Amino acid sequence: MKKLAILASGEGTNAENIFRFFANGNRVKVELVIYDRRDAPVAARMRALGADTLYLPAEVWTSRPGEIVDLLRQREIDLVVLAGFLRILPSEVTSAFSGRILNIHPSLLPAYGGAGMYGGRVHKAVIDAGERKSGATVHLVDETIDGGRIIMQEEVDVHTDDTPESLSRRVREAEFRLYPQAIVSHLRTLDAPVVSEADPLEDQASPIPPAPPTTPGQAWAETLGVAYDPTKLPPSYPGAVPPPIPATDPSSVAAAKAFAPSAAAMPQSPADQTEGKMPPSYLVWAVVMTVFCCLPAGVVAIIFASQVSSRFYAGDIDGARRASDRAQIWIIVSFVLGVLVNTLYLPVALLFN
Repeated sequence: MKKLAILASGEGTNAENIFRFFANGNRVKVELVIYDRRDAPVAARMRALGADTLYLPAEVWTSRPGEIVDLLRQREIDLVVLAGFLRILPSEVTSAFSGRILNIHPSLLPAYGGAGMYGGRVHKAVIDAGERKSGATVHLVDETIDGGRIIMQEEVDVHTDDTPESLSRRVREAEFRLYPQAIVSHLRTLDAPVVSEADPLEDQASPIPPAPPTTPGQAWAETLGVAYDPTKLPPSYPGAVPPPIPATDPSSVAAAKAFAPSAAAMPQSPADQTEGKMPPSYLVWAVVMTVFCCLPAGVVAIIFASQVSSRFYAGDIDGARRASDRAQIWIIVSFVLGVLVNTLYLPVALLFN
């Protein structure tokens, strides 16, 4: 299981969205939520969800960043996720967790990023500049402000009557869709979990492989194990034409297209090759057995069959497989009972008539 640490400073809506997304799975867990403002609403919001929270005051971030690194290593954190975290991370932290810190920014980076560009300031600048497109960007965190490699982006239209508040609401909806996808995609690129300083294998961890260009839709489809062909989608569907990524020079174009690698580009064991595919639900067979064979057993089969997709998309792969196996068993039970009932009906009817 991969462990996340969320860093937040404000309301915590993105933090809550991430926590809920992974709450029912068995592959990713929000291990810890760290906040840097004693009265930050995110603390109460996350505690209400059952998350483990920790307040680290300003002096720890400025004077004792090594304690933060030690804490994250002790909790075996694989990925640090910034969700509305307004403090610039110390270089000790970004260096210790290089390639393992993600942030989300409310614009299409590299546009409208950098010092002082956060929250409503970004949306006001976009509107004042007369832009017709904005959006959200998930990127790696390094020692530059909003300058790390881009993982994923999603575009949002800017309306002529938009205010910073109305644009913020639509960008926030994009963030809720984008951030969990980017986390899943980036976790797949991590070669090994972050380990303690005492582990001699720490220095031998192989670097994150270079990521070939792809789109958010393709990366998400690979994670779910489904086919994705944007040329076959209806023109009205949002994913039919993957949005272009704005850039000012060739180097920024290359950075903006550096998404997570596809499953085919990564070495996988036989178990890994089948892990991301949803097992068969047998829902149609369960319905057929309910109608034509045995109603009680068929209903049980339908219940298990309906759990396959819901558990799979919640990240509970093992649970989806168990539900698939149980649906199959109850379909067989329903069929056998149906055959027995129909076989015995005629002799019994003749006996009593």
